[in-house]
Amino acid sequence: MELTIRQLDIIKKAIGIIAIEGFQDLTTKNLADAVGVSEAALYRHFDSKTELIHKILEYFQSLAQQAMGSIQSEISDPLEQVKAFVMNRYTLFLENPDLAKVMFSEEIFQNDRSLAEHNLAIIHIHRDQLLQSIEAAQKLNEIRPDLEAIHLFRIIVGSMRLLVMQWQLSDNAFPLKTEGEKLWETIVTMITKSYIT
Repeated sequence: MELTIRQLDIIKKAIGIIAIEGFQDLTTKNLADAVGVSEAALYRHFDSKTELIHKILEYFQSLAQQAMGSIQSEISDPLEQVKAFVMNRYTLFLENPDLAKVMFSEEIFQNDRSLAEHNLAIIHIHRDQLLQSIEAAQKLNEIRPDLEAIHLFRIIVGSMRLLVMQWQLSDNAFPLKTEGEKLWETIVTMITKSYIT
């Protein structure tokens, strides 16, 4: 994704406004004040509020793709690739807590079909990438092959998302990465050990 320095600044200021004040307060006036430009100047960079949100989604996806590219090129073990993806998300949201609030905000996506579809497309890209690693780990018997890969994806990503939301709602009351590591170890125990009745 190619962005100018000014566009990236606008995107980051918009993320901050949404995270702190809510999506309803992302107005051209508030954004222009935060960026230090006129409202008319904003429209030279983004045609509409909807386009701006699409660019925020693209910004998030570009960060995710950079991380996934590095993971796949540097780590050959598929189970370790899944772990690296999950731990990278915790690091990303620790470094960009406002971005996590925006990406996990239902309010932004529920009333605009194009934004909902864009967000879902990003989820599907992550799903497809993680499914490759999960299925490869199953072939190596690192992960139980009797479990459906798509269900494992939902368990892994869903639990990560819930933990990040709890961390946000508690005003960062616990160490996210430490809890993330513990959660990952619990998931690994569940998906790699034989089921005991």
